[in-house]
Amino acid sequence: MENNIKLYGQAEYNYAVSREILCILVNKDIITEEQRQRIDDLNRKTIYDTYPSVED
Repeated sequence: MENNIKLYGQAEYNYAVSREILCILVNKDIITEEQRQRIDDLNRKTIYDTYPSVED
């Protein structure tokens, strides 16, 4: 059976940092929850497209 899990390393780290920053911005009422979600969706796509997986 083939393992389909991709390990991204740097992308996972950068995405985790971006989520922490967004949480801070929401908690300080700088952005809304809806804005956080839209930014998070864009960050996820951009970050994982920028940094290839170990398999790539």
